[in-house]
Amino acid sequence: MDKFTSKHLAIFIVAVSVVSLKTYPTIYTLNGMRDSWIAMILASLIILLYLIYAVKTFEKKNCYSLHKVYCHAMGKGIGNFFLFLFLLTLFLTLVESAGVKANAMHTNMLIETPIWYFVLFFVVPTLYTVQQKLPAIVTVTLIGITLVTISGINLAILTAKNKELALLFPIFEDGITRGFILSTLQILGLYGAITIVFPYLTEIKDNAKLTKHAVISLLFVIQMQIVSLTGLIQTFDIDVVNTMIYPNLDQTQLVTYFRFLEAGELFVMLQIVGGWYLKYVITFYALLKILSGMGFTSKWIPYYLTGLVGVSAYLVANNLFVLRRFLNYYTYISLVNFFIIPFMIFTISRLKKSSVKST
Repeated sequence: MDKFTSKHLAIFIVAVSVVSLKTYPTIYTLNGMRDSWIAMILASLIILLYLIYAVKTFEKKNCYSLHKVYCHAMGKGIGNFFLFLFLLTLFLTLVESAGVKANAMHTNMLIETPIWYFVLFFVVPTLYTVQQKLPAIVTVTLIGITLVTISGINLAILTAKNKELALLFPIFEDGITRGFILSTLQILGLYGAITIVFPYLTEIKDNAKLTKHAVISLLFVIQMQIVSLTGLIQTFDIDVVNTMIYPNLDQTQLVTYFRFLEAGELFVMLQIVGGWYLKYVITFYALLKILSGMGFTSKWIPYYLTGLVGVSAYLVANNLFVLRRFLNYYTYISLVNFFIIPFMIFTISRLKKSSVKST
């Protein structure tokens, strides 16, 4: 692949922002209840404005290095501290990806297969992909997103007959509640994963259509999330959804056509394995790019990180209750370090009249 373009970045945005919200929606629906789909729409509008604001900030400063923007806005010391928090959240995202994928496969499909096996045969292949550098990641992402999208469309069609529109109502039966606000914040936190692609901006040579392609990709994600969440509520009702760990997987069990096509495990396995694989490798490479920009270039770093992620993911995913607590905390950590702090830094950077130094 000759060059990395804004179209590739758009595909990356889809890859990192779809899978978390779809795989474990009960993390936020337990707070939002039936109003969760309204919270999804509200959070989607906010994250769309945030993405436009962030990209325009990079363009205004004519600097596409996240590290330099952080240091320009906050000074080198505080900027590096906030960047460390960003790196820590990237690491937690790797743990999330490996842990949820392993637990979901173990819980729903291959219960006799231990968690450590899923973790091991996830972190090792992803390490190989990351070591092949950006062209390999782009190629895998393009193929993966195509297959995952086709899978999602097929599942939406196959489950359409089981949906009842009336189950989406009434909305705001108790007004705007604390749970609705928390649900919106959690969705924003998981949407904040779009910030993972910002380290890749330095790879783009022509930024003329960056905003256009980024917005189109996020709009694609938004409609997918709204259709997915409303589809779940229409299928089961919110009280039933909230009793499930991975409701999208249970939804596929309703699929049956012609006494031949039974359930939708194939489509869901593709979405789970493919979706989490893509988010993991994109996050991993983004983390390595930032570390490299800060002067950490040892060839052993990917191996150390893989070992730490593997052990952490096993400890988190081996107990479902521990995993749920981790994911609940993760949504708020992601909200702070992927959304609130970057927004604050972009705002300060825009207010400063000085330009970002190139060194």
